[in-house]
Amino acid sequence: MMEEMSGKTDEKGSLLLKSIIVAAVALTLLLVASLCFAGVMWEENGVAICTAANDQVLSQVTSDGSGGAITTWRDSRSVYSDIYAQRIDQNGNTQWTADGVAICTAANNQYEPQITSDGFGGAIITWHDERSGAPDIYAQRVDSDGVVQWTADGVAICTAADNQYDPQITSDGSGGAIITWQDERLWPPDIYAQRVDSDGNILWTNDGQAICTDIHDQWYPKITSDGSGGAIIAWWDGRSSFFDIYAQRVDSGGNVQWTANGVAICTAPDFQQFLQITSDDSGGAIITWEDRRSVIDIYAQRVDENGNTQWTANGVAICTAPDNQWNPQITSDGSGGAIITWEDRRPYQGQDIYAQRVDSGGTVQWTADGVAICTAANEKYLPQIASDGSGGAIITWRDDRSGTYYDRDIYAQRVDSGGIVRWTENGEAICTAAGDQCGPQLTSDGSGGAIITWWDYRSYYMTGEDIYAQRITDDPATIVEVSPESGQPGQSMLVTITGENTHFTEGQPEVRFTGGFAPFELAWHDVFSGIEVGEVNVLSDTELTAEIYIVDKARPGLRDVEVVTGDEVAEGHDLFEVLSEKEGGKGVSKGGK
Repeated sequence: MMEEMSGKTDEKGSLLLKSIIVAAVALTLLLVASLCFAGVMWEENGVAICTAANDQVLSQVTSDGSGGAITTWRDSRSVYSDIYAQRIDQNGNTQWTADGVAICTAANNQYEPQITSDGFGGAIITWHDERSGAPDIYAQRVDSDGVVQWTADGVAICTAADNQYDPQITSDGSGGAIITWQDERLWPPDIYAQRVDSDGNILWTNDGQAICTDIHDQWYPKITSDGSGGAIIAWWDGRSSFFDIYAQRVDSGGNVQWTANGVAICTAPDFQQFLQITSDDSGGAIITWEDRRSVIDIYAQRVDENGNTQWTANGVAICTAPDNQWNPQITSDGSGGAIITWEDRRPYQGQDIYAQRVDSGGTVQWTADGVAICTAANEKYLPQIASDGSGGAIITWRDDRSGTYYDRDIYAQRVDSGGIVRWTENGEAICTAAGDQCGPQLTSDGSGGAIITWWDYRSYYMTGEDIYAQRITDDPATIVEVSPESGQPGQSMLVTITGENTHFTEGQPEVRFTGGFAPFELAWHDVFSGIEVGEVNVLSDTELTAEIYIVDKARPGLRDVEVVTGDEVAEGHDLFEVLSEKEGGKGVSKGGK
């Protein structure tokens, strides 16, 4: 009896185990189905942008408007640090002089290059410059062919007394730029700005327009366009006992628009610092920062074109998870909100990368305290972010999952507008070459992907640190199978359509067959195929069924298939055949209607 009961118990246990396994497999398949895979587009571990002698570091990048990018960096190939730049096209081919065009090789050192598009396939680059001893601010424009456009070694943006540091730049929308910096002409430091036009002419007050000259410290300005030829500038501000966040708008003529010395964005207790800024696409801006009112958390605030804060006083909590979150970065979501990423040290996880979307009204859109972008082993550092053009973002970071000291790599992940990570779990490898890869920066490629640049130690003992780049994008959504694969004129049938990297569940797919010939009186989308599409039922992200009718006079031959789901267009070529009547239904499913 005991043996019989034991046998029944074993049988029940086996069935339970099988049920658990089946459920686990189903869950795994569901999670995998939410992923699509990305591919690096250029050579493995990146294309060399500059491998000149000595060190090239601190690369920055902007789009060239044609699917490629322009990157600039600090370059030590000569005795001093200079500024160089290179353009790379969408296929990974460098376009200018080997190892880059000299932007500035003036005496002494040039540091901290920053870059923005000129809107015509070139770029404007700014840096802090020690040709006269104390640091000043200079800028240069380089056209799409790599020819510098302004005075050799750059136009002086500010050469006021004492030190000017940390230039930041944004386009003025007219081929020029607005530059802001930290200025020590009257200690403690203040914030100034200048506009330079497309020809290199200075447009505002000589040595810059004062943005904030409060008697206390102002540090580390950040800038974004206001969409009207001016800019919004935010900075750390020491006018209280701790650092707070303030901002000011300056119009195209150099006139400050808000309260003198800036509008308070956050004056919560303790320190607010390490801010970033993006446009809200309505003349205002969204600002995020590292906030110490509790531990170290991430907060954000929106300010409108008139300087009025729009969200909760002192900011909306983006992440207040246990332990510390720091180094936030931000990009627009294209709908008046923003996507923010940061380094996250919530307990027992090491240092990971998380992200959150906040809408135009200040409501967080994804999982409380953020979506995990990468929780792989060991530390992840220095995330950077760019829009994917579809309401989501691409995030890149420096990654220590290999566990080898001085052998950190570059990874990237895409997160869509709904907070779903789209690429391989914990990110796609951008570069895993030997030695360290440092300081990744990225820009959109204009096609839903990104171009990422970094400085690289793989040849450190031969050429020093070098500059490399890689492009990454989604593997395209495609249709790979239609079953049954053929039918006769006059036949109605149910077909199953299978895709790869598709997202059929994220909308109501529209199915079209193209090619061939049909009578003129058919609906416009059927005219060239002779196949009418009826009811469509979605089975999964990669599979759907469609009822079709092949009209009586449909021309025999192969047809292409197109499935449109929202902004996604998936195509497959020569996947369905209309047979001639004499072929007698060859290949037609027995279950066809």
